[in-house]
Formats: sequence, structure tokens, C-alpha cells
Amino acid sequence: MWAADPPLSHAEWLSQRAKIAAQDLTLVAQLYSHGLPCGLSERTICTPGSRLRWNEWLTFTAKYSDLSLDAFVLLTLVCSAGSRVRTLGAVNLPLFSGYRL
Repeated sequence: MWAADPPLSHAEWLSQRAKIAAQDLTLVAQLYSHGLPCGLSERTICTPGSRLRWNEWLTFTAKYSDLSLDAFVLLTLVCSAGSRVRTLGAVNLPLFSGYRL
């Protein structure tokens, strides 16, 4: 019997699946209010040879009181291998429920 392989991180699994290096993956977060971007987007720290840390705090310059009820954060997974930039996926995360605040 052999020892089990150590579990892969999400970045390692995704890089193997998409056949790209883990250090080429970047997560971009953009805050939207009234359907328009609010301020600058946030990006993960991505340095060659390091593992991606996707458990970072996201800080935006907007205040909760300035956001509309339809405000959301758009998370986009980007691959920037070489000179090409390619979007691998995106998700829209609403900040407020339509029923309760």
C-alpha cells in the first residue's frame, strides 16, 4: 500500500485542470452599485513561485450607506500567462437581499 497524495489547493487543482501555472491565476474583485463600478478593483497578490492566497480581506472605498440595494461584488478569475490575459470564470455576489437589509 502507498501513501496517499497530499490534497491539492484550489489554485493547484485549477491550474492542473486548465493546464496553466498556479502563479498565473489572479482573482479580481470589483464592487458595483447602481450597475456601475465603484472605485478601483481589488486583486490577489500574485508573485512568481508563491502560492495564491484567496483568503485575503477585500477592502473597498465605498461606505455601506452609499451603496444601492442592487450592489454586488463581481469576482473574476483571470489567467495572465505570457502576454495574453484570459478570463476563466466570473461570479456575481449580491450584497443585500431584496427582502431584508
